[in-house]
Amino acid sequence: MQNVGRAFSFMFEDKNWVVKIILGAVFNLLMLVLVGIPFVLGYLLELAKNSSEGKELPLPEWDKLGDKFVRGLIYLIILIIYSIPGMILSFIPCVKFCLGPLYFLALAFVLPYITVKYAQTGSFEDVFRFNEIIEFVKANLNNLVIVVLLTIALGIIATFGVLALVVGIFFTMFWADLGIFYLYGQVYREGKKEKPATQPVSS
Repeated sequence: MQNVGRAFSFMFEDKNWVVKIILGAVFNLLMLVLVGIPFVLGYLLELAKNSSEGKELPLPEWDKLGDKFVRGLIYLIILIIYSIPGMILSFIPCVKFCLGPLYFLALAFVLPYITVKYAQTGSFEDVFRFNEIIEFVKANLNNLVIVVLLTIALGIIATFGVLALVVGIFFTMFWADLGIFYLYGQVYREGKKEKPATQPVSS
């Protein structure tokens, strides 16, 4: 993968980044009463789709909120379904400190594919085609390791927002999410690049 460092700064190249990030922070604040979650996820899905198509800028507009809410809600349901096995493992004695965390670590490698796949097709069924998911992960493991590590880094940096009168966390969380979903789009795009056809050997 190239230009992975842009995940930390690409959003600031949008001429209206201040307004868009402020609105993102407002919807992040609404997450405290749950209603903001689908809106934010719907927005991030649009960003991931754009990134996977090489159109990371400008950032999506905060429009068509109804569509964002519906798509974000379905994506949230997908995330919950994928999280159920890990939550079950986390409640089983003797294995909860081992298998539970391992499951969610494995899920981190799957999320880029299912996120962008749903963002592109809007199909609930597409994100449960496990053969395709496994093939993608196997073929792009190195890039996915980079994405997972950068996702962790973005999340850690975002926590420093709490130092800005606490409310700063809602801005830094949204900034981190923009970087993460940008990376999801990039790793998917890289993995889906067509390989050059093998030329037949002349006799």
